[in-house]
Amino acid sequence: MNRSSDVIPLPSARRDLAQSYAPNDIELSQATARAQENLLRQQKPDGQWCGELIVDSTLCSDYVVFMHWCGEVDTQLQRRCVRHILKRQLPDGGWNNYHDGPSEINASAKAY
Repeated sequence: MNRSSDVIPLPSARRDLAQSYAPNDIELSQATARAQENLLRQQKPDGQWCGELIVDSTLCSDYVVFMHWCGEVDTQLQRRCVRHILKRQLPDGGWNNYHDGPSEINASAKAY
């Protein structure tokens, strides 16, 4: 049961978006233009973008568990996942969850 004295009122009006940022700020405009130019330079002739996607060990670890949980283990895919996981083991014996990151307990526990 809430008493009215316990209720925290919410603001009744949304802050004007024009006050949230300075659209005339020259630095913001220049940074936006540089970002746009960079993206357009990377765009392929057919309109798509292609970039490298590095998967950390946790995705493969989760997928191996998922296959077993579903009772549908693809042994060839499982071997590929295990190779991927072992290839990403760090010198200290652990695993990270982003490129060049330190060992992380969640990623290491999943990999084991």
